[in-house]
Amino acid sequence: MTPTHHQERNRVTLRLALVQWMFLFALLFAYAFATDRLAVNLVSDSASYIEYPFDSLDAALRSTRTPAYPMFLSFVTATFGITAIPLAQLIAHSFVAFFFILELRQWRTPNAASWVAGLAVAFGCTMVDNVSTVSTDCLAASVGVLTTTLLMRWIRLERRWLPSLPVALLCVVSIAIRPAYLAIIPFVAIAGTVITFPADIDSCRTPWLKRSTRAFALSVFCFVPIVLWMSMRNVLVGDFGLLPFGHQNLAGITVQLVNDEELLAGDPTNTELAEQVVIRKREVLKNEPWLAIGDAGATMTIENRWDSYVWHAVVPAAASIYGSDSIVNHRAIRALNQDVISRFPLRYGRWLVLAARRSVWGSAANMLMQPVFLFGVLIAVLLQLWSVLRPSAGVVLPARDAGLDSLFLVAVCYFVCMAGFVILTSPPLGRFVDATAIFIPAWVAGRVTLHFCTSLIAKPV
Repeated sequence: MTPTHHQERNRVTLRLALVQWMFLFALLFAYAFATDRLAVNLVSDSASYIEYPFDSLDAALRSTRTPAYPMFLSFVTATFGITAIPLAQLIAHSFVAFFFILELRQWRTPNAASWVAGLAVAFGCTMVDNVSTVSTDCLAASVGVLTTTLLMRWIRLERRWLPSLPVALLCVVSIAIRPAYLAIIPFVAIAGTVITFPADIDSCRTPWLKRSTRAFALSVFCFVPIVLWMSMRNVLVGDFGLLPFGHQNLAGITVQLVNDEELLAGDPTNTELAEQVVIRKREVLKNEPWLAIGDAGATMTIENRWDSYVWHAVVPAAASIYGSDSIVNHRAIRALNQDVISRFPLRYGRWLVLAARRSVWGSAANMLMQPVFLFGVLIAVLLQLWSVLRPSAGVVLPARDAGLDSLFLVAVCYFVCMAGFVILTSPPLGRFVDATAIFIPAWVAGRVTLHFCTSLIAKPV
């Protein structure tokens, strides 16, 4: 049967897209190879993912890890070996970045701006720093970008129910990979309300109430599988929660918001744990004397001491009393956190404000320290200088682009929701918040490119 003109055109489009994706992947692969990012990097968290207890449902439900990333590791390792993990994560990220480029094009963003924005996502700090690491950072960031791209697609397709299904599915997958991505659910509700398609599309004329209702319904739909998982854990292991982890991280902060006397003076039911924590805190400072330097209430001091306090003070203190039961340990640490926060809410509030400030400037600093972004900033400055010095008086540059305007809203909402959730329980370390800012350099790069291209074709007067 002779192929129709429409079928042939689809084949050509598909072949072109495949070539473009291969080009993007080749760029990422070349960078990763040149910077030695294709060799497996095992960190302290790696063992807990590699050794996930798939052979016991009870052990799996008591694990401090969710199952999605261990499943990914198990599949890649069984198929190609553990040495293929960096390459697998690189392939996944390249696909996500290219899909993001294609979606921006659908929003009528010019090809050059779409590609530069996509390259900023492709070479994001999280990918560059963690693509070789056997941990959830890189893959979770990729799935977060894919979820957001599908959300933009859902909005473009007038918020219909069928395109909402992949959004909900990817929300659940991202949370199953990295529980900190729970914040993607409120992000869906907020971004799904405020983002609109161009004015000549019917979806833009959808009333605000209708948009917010559909976005809220989608976020609830995303949350249903999470509730089912939590309910199953409650029935089988008696713990209604995503997993028995989170308060361990928070305790690394709360035990620094009070001095030893204040920690010991709390609820009597927590006294034994508080005593053990105090003993181990002092041991940490004795064994790592550099941690004793600095103002105890300063953000950087709390951040520097956090990891040691969590794993060398709080966690072993609970284990010394309650044994190896992860759920019992988590509940005890949660009670200690709740006691400290209830007695000193203003101190916790101050921490949130300072951590939010740290998230902003820390993310900006990490971007500028990334060689690709630093080079991009230099190019942007040179292009802007050329544009200013070039005689083009009287030329009015376009102020609006639907894709980049929406990307701006995406970048802000994503960063606020995701980074805001991080600082509730953890310091804004680079590996935690860099992924939350992944769309910010993409918007900046896209906007600069659009401005330059427009000025380039403008006729000097």
